[in-house]
Amino acid sequence: MTLQGALLWLVASLAVALAIGGVTGGIAAWRQQRSLRRISEGLADLLGGHDARRIVVPEGGLAGRIADDVNELAERFRVERDARASREEAHRRLLANISHDLRTPLTAIAGYADALARGLGDDPERYLAVLSAKTAELSRLTDDLFYLTRMDAGDISLERAPIDLAEEVAAALLVYEAELEASGAEVTVSLPDERCLVLGDALATRRVVGNLISNSLRHAAGMRSFAVTVSRSPGDGCRVEIADDGSGFSSAPERLFERGATEGGGTGLGLAIASGLATRMGGTLRAASEPGVRTAFTLELPGAGRDA
Repeated sequence: MTLQGALLWLVASLAVALAIGGVTGGIAAWRQQRSLRRISEGLADLLGGHDARRIVVPEGGLAGRIADDVNELAERFRVERDARASREEAHRRLLANISHDLRTPLTAIAGYADALARGLGDDPERYLAVLSAKTAELSRLTDDLFYLTRMDAGDISLERAPIDLAEEVAAALLVYEAELEASGAEVTVSLPDERCLVLGDALATRRVVGNLISNSLRHAAGMRSFAVTVSRSPGDGCRVEIADDGSGFSSAPERLFERGATEGGGTGLGLAIASGLATRMGGTLRAASEPGVRTAFTLELPGAGRDA
């Protein structure tokens, strides 16, 4: 039953109870009427948006049951209101982060393009390199926004077919090979000799791994080492761990996968997408960090069998 339906039921029950109380007499009826008036006042508060009040009636019976139902409904309203406020705050934070992340590359692109157009500066090749990097940054952000919108609309169809996790990880690493080399970090990749078959979607798996690599490159300040390890899970599945020794994070790990919840700037869309895709493939995505020592993200997917 919806909250609105429950509220209508309670109002109807109260009306019946008041009618019954009106045709009965004596002390018991008076007490019942008093309790029902308290319930009526509580319902009025609830309808007015005030869900902090709780109704206490000394009598049991119908009045007591209605009071308990009103109190339960008020608590449900409170939980829903708090959840809505939390979503709205996350939405505002996300919009603010997106606005900042859009404005930063756009400002740089406009500035360098203007300088090139006016013939300013003595190193046009460097200006063009910056323009290319900022355009790529803007492209990634808009792509994340578009992809997340499609996920919310249910327009992303994922397969659950046997894939080699090691092969998909290697493909994702190739995309970021130049950026990893430019980071100056010592890169270590450990892949198993045999196939690591899991049930998943190849493109979605590459996107998850790519988003995790991109997150390390963007937020791992002072990163000296970067490691990717694919291995078998204790069960029949496989997992990939992406670890670095950068600045890490101090907030609760589960908060990292919320939209707009990010440390060190950015929108957090990449991690939100990665977590959503992992879940939809029947897998898990976990994070752990000892800031400045080791930060690791682990994607684990269910196994497809060695002979699949």
